[in-house]
Amino acid sequence: MAQRESLEDDPWLLIEPDPGSLSQLCTRMGVKGVQVEPIPSLNRDFIRDLRPIYGITLLLRHKPEKSHRDEMYTTNNNVYFVNQVVHDAYAMYAMLSVLLNREESIDLGSELLNFKEFTGDFPPMLKGLSVTNSKALKDAHNGVGRRSPRRPARGDNTYHYISYLPIGGHLWELDGFKRGPLRLVPCTENSWLDAARAELQRKLDMYQRQQIPFSVWSIIEDRRQVYQRRLVRKAYLRSAIERQLDYCDPSWRTTFRAQQWEDEYKHALETFTKERCKRGAAMHILYPTCRSVEDLPAQDRAELDAEIETSVVGRPVQELVDLWLQNQDDSIRLYARLSEELEKHESHEHNTSRRQHDYTPFIRTFISRLVARGHLQRMVADIS
Repeated sequence: MAQRESLEDDPWLLIEPDPGSLSQLCTRMGVKGVQVEPIPSLNRDFIRDLRPIYGITLLLRHKPEKSHRDEMYTTNNNVYFVNQVVHDAYAMYAMLSVLLNREESIDLGSELLNFKEFTGDFPPMLKGLSVTNSKALKDAHNGVGRRSPRRPARGDNTYHYISYLPIGGHLWELDGFKRGPLRLVPCTENSWLDAARAELQRKLDMYQRQQIPFSVWSIIEDRRQVYQRRLVRKAYLRSAIERQLDYCDPSWRTTFRAQQWEDEYKHALETFTKERCKRGAAMHILYPTCRSVEDLPAQDRAELDAEIETSVVGRPVQELVDLWLQNQDDSIRLYARLSEELEKHESHEHNTSRRQHDYTPFIRTFISRLVARGHLQRMVADIS
């Protein structure tokens, strides 16, 4: 009973939606290999570049209104659906709506797996209440939220989540204010993003007309893992190209001044490592989730073998050299993107620490010292 009272007395801290807060929330729940990124545009190419995407969440900021009619929804025991019960915990509900429905693709960690198993047969409202009664989930949430004495006034607008993701061959809409999930259209893992884009565009047009603030977020695979896999693929492709060139023309390195290009590549990589990463370690081991082609998923290896068969085998020497040079350039760009992701994730962690710190005592002491020494009065006079 004492634990329940403490949970009820301790409020859910304020989380303003930003990629760092939402990504750190997933990490603190024990989820591995995911991050959250905004979708500022529904441009098809932009969204597809974020793949693999596990789900898309729409966050609306408006005063919650209870519907006076029965909303359409679909009963399906394979869809984990949770009602948004505590509005300050909107971020937790939004993330859970995607994460707990993508167990086959995401490493949820033991805490979420146990939570899902325990609440799996609960109705949506009771699932929502179970979230608020979970100390582990609340600790994860409040470990990311802003520790501030200011609380939103009662009646203020709140965030409300609507998530879209593929489950069982259909696109689903999970709206935390509705009684259940809604099955939209048939889709596959390859086609669901186009279906979600169409539905999102329809919804966003409506919210713009109603002047309801919104933001769109994607729950995606950790880009550090994605770029590391792509780098391994590039390294393997490079070896395949070189083997083919050695077979076709053993003197190609001299003929096409390969050593000069190789030196320029290494120089660019070393310069990049010093200026961008500031780590002094080889770029290959910056994020060692995937070190060799044997670590690649089976689908990646199959795609890589097919690429080598179509792009490398039987090609003229000049085309192979051009492909080799292009592969070098692509690798440099991937190193750049990997470095940016590493720096971004470090920044997320630092920002989370800053949000957790209470600067009020320092500010009060600083102002009181300014007053005591007469500096504040002069500063105010200079401004006026």
